[in-house]
Amino acid sequence: MTHGTTQNVKIETMTTTGKVVDGAKCLVSNDRNDVVMRSGDTVPVRRSGANLTIECTQPGFAPAHGQAVSRANVGMAGNILIGGMIGAVVDASTAAGYNYPSWIQLVFGEVRSVDRSAQSGEGPTAGIRIGTTEMASAPPVTPPKVAEAKPPEEPRPSAAPAKAVEPAPPAAPAPSQAIAPSSPPPRQSRPETRVSMDDLNGLLPGKP
Repeated sequence: MTHGTTQNVKIETMTTTGKVVDGAKCLVSNDRNDVVMRSGDTVPVRRSGANLTIECTQPGFAPAHGQAVSRANVGMAGNILIGGMIGAVVDASTAAGYNYPSWIQLVFGEVRSVDRSAQSGEGPTAGIRIGTTEMASAPPVTPPKVAEAKPPEEPRPSAAPAKAVEPAPPAAPAPSQAIAPSSPPPRQSRPETRVSMDDLNGLLPGKP
C-alpha cells in the first residue's frame, strides 16, 4: 500500500489582515527537489521525511516564509503491518510513506511552521508564527550627473598682419689701411779703432 513519490501541495499567501494575495513568486524545496510556482496554485512536490521550505515574494510586501513538516502516512503503517521491516525500509528509501500539509497558508512579513499533524480534513492549515521578515531595502538612487555649463569663450583678437622685413643695407667695405714705407735697416756701427802714435809714425816715410 503506497501513495507514490510525489504529493500535490497548494500554497496560499495572505496579508496580516487575512486578505488572500495570489500570484506571489514562491520557491518550494526539500532535500529531493526544488520547484518554482505562484501562490494560489497547486504543485506536485517530492515526498520526503525532511521539512519543505517555502519562500514567497511579492512587490510591496515583506516576504512570506514557511516550514512544512511531513508526517508518516497510513500507507507506511500498512506496509509495516503487511511487509514488516522490509516494507518500512522501502517506504523510507522512496519517502513514499510521508505526507506534507496539502494546503499551506503563509502570511507576508511572517515565518510560519505548518505541521501535517495539525491538518484537519482537506482544508487549509495556517500553522503557527515562529518569526518575522522584513522588506528588502531599496538600493540608493544615484542622481544623474549633470554636465557643468562652460562659459562662452570670448572671441580672440585677430592677429595683426605680419610686417614685411626690409632687407639690411649692404655693409660698407672696410677702409684700406695705408702701408707705411719701410725704413732702411740701421747701419751697423763699426767698432771704434784707436790709433796710437806709434802707428802713425809707422805710416810716415822714413828720414834719409
